[in-house]
Parts: sequence; C-alpha cells; structure tokens
Amino acid sequence: MWWKNKGKAVRTGKAGAGRSSGRAGGRRPAAIAALLLILALASLCMTGCGTDDIDISGYADETITLTGVTDDDITLTIADLKEMDCVTVKTESTSDKIGEVRATGPTLDTVLAQFGMSQADVDKIRIYGKDQYDVKFGREVLDDNDVILAFGIDGEPLGEEDAPVRIIIPQSDSAYWVRMVEKIELED
Repeated sequence: MWWKNKGKAVRTGKAGAGRSSGRAGGRRPAAIAALLLILALASLCMTGCGTDDIDISGYADETITLTGVTDDDITLTIADLKEMDCVTVKTESTSDKIGEVRATGPTLDTVLAQFGMSQADVDKIRIYGKDQYDVKFGREVLDDNDVILAFGIDGEPLGEEDAPVRIIIPQSDSAYWVRMVEKIELED
C-alpha cells in the first residue's frame, strides 16, 4: 500500500514498512538517535555512573548477621551482598577524620527489601564491628541518610582493617562508619 508523507511516496506493509522512497531514508534518524544514545551512556559511565566491580574473593564467604528483621537471625555472606543491587557513592564524612571516599555496596534499604522491610520500618540500629566497636543511632540519622554496606572503597576491595563490610553513611560523622562489621541489630 502506498500513501504520501510530506510529498514523498511511502510504502507500508511487511516488505517496506515505514521506509521512505526519498533520499533521506527512514533509517538515518533512527541510526542517529541510536548513536546519540550510545554516546550519552558512554559519557555517563566515564563520569562515574554505575558501580565499581570489586574483587571480594578474599572475603566473599565471610558473613554478617542481621537481627530484628525476622524471628530468627539472618546470616548473609559478602557474596550475597554483592549479588544485590549496589551503588557507588562518592562522599566524605562531616568530621575531619576521614577524607573523601567512593563506597560500593548495597544500601540497607536494598538489603531489607529482600525481607519485605525498608529502612523506614526501623527506629534504631546498632552496628557491631569485630574490633568490639559498636555504634547505635536512630531516626535522626536514618530519616535523612542512606546506609551503605560497603564491600569496596575507592574501587578496591576492603583491607583487613575494614573487611568484610564497612558502613558508610554519606555526609555524616565518621563515628557512624563502623568497619569490620559482623552484626547489624535492628529495632522497630
């Protein structure tokens, strides 16, 4: 079937659906749009879009325990965390103790979503490190901040002094940035 489109004959049907018989051709605008999309995506990736691919092989089987999510404690490996949707966030603490870091890992919201919860369901959280350091905070921190369970910093695996997970709360005091996390206790 033939019809006119802006003075040019256009054939529709299986063989030539949407193709113009004019010189500009129907494929050129689509090719240009595809090229522009590829260039835009490449540009985003070069400016830090996405997450870093961190080699966690040295501590992939180490675990952290979540309590207060279900009646039983939940144990997750670092490999489990890496399989979740992760973010890479460039941030620094509000104290002068730690400079700028680029943290990679899932957010607490992402982890809790695996169990039908969200960070908004939690009133208080206590995070325990293997070095006996722990910190407790409540809604004043949770309401306005993401809590990242970082398994990588600055594109690299965590060192022994931080692994298996380091908590990063962007733009907060580094006192909340617990390292060597072994347990996260939630209260509602």
